[in-house]
Amino acid sequence: MSCPEIVSGLNPGSMDLQLAAISPYVRRARVTEAAQAAFLLRVAFAEVAALYTPEALEATLVDTETLRRRMTGEGAVWLAFVETRAVGTVSAIPRSEGLHVRSMAVHPESRGRGVGRALLDAVERFGRDRGHQRIFLRTTPFLTSAIALYSRSGFTMREDAERDFHGVPLFEMEKLLELDLRERG
Repeated sequence: MSCPEIVSGLNPGSMDLQLAAISPYVRRARVTEAAQAAFLLRVAFAEVAALYTPEALEATLVDTETLRRRMTGEGAVWLAFVETRAVGTVSAIPRSEGLHVRSMAVHPESRGRGVGRALLDAVERFGRDRGHQRIFLRTTPFLTSAIALYSRSGFTMREDAERDFHGVPLFEMEKLLELDLRERG
């Protein structure tokens, strides 16, 4: 699969290390970039793929067409960039119980540089702009770095929402959003 602008990796002594110091920026993904988002999911989850059942992994690594449907429906997909390189992605889908954060992935070479936080900020802005009072996500207990990011970002664990995800434990985290009082008039 050919995906332009995907981060290949940081090489010591190269310009890549200088790029690492540049803050990421996030924007809505274009339909033509759905393959990039799908590729980032596969790269980001490669190191933990063996911890999933085949069914759970297939459900986690959504394909390009699923991402395109999210982009053209009520949901949204974002890409995070450092310079012109796509280094992260996240989706959000409106549900009756709140805005559902899905398919979050940061390229392994770009972790710890604020990419995940920038993606979550974009989702929160989207949620607030659309009047959502709650955003939520589901994750597995072995994604400890992601759980730490979610916790630092204000998400809390919902004890009553644990479930089985195709043979893998899955639990829910949520964040309540405060709407801008000026908008309520």
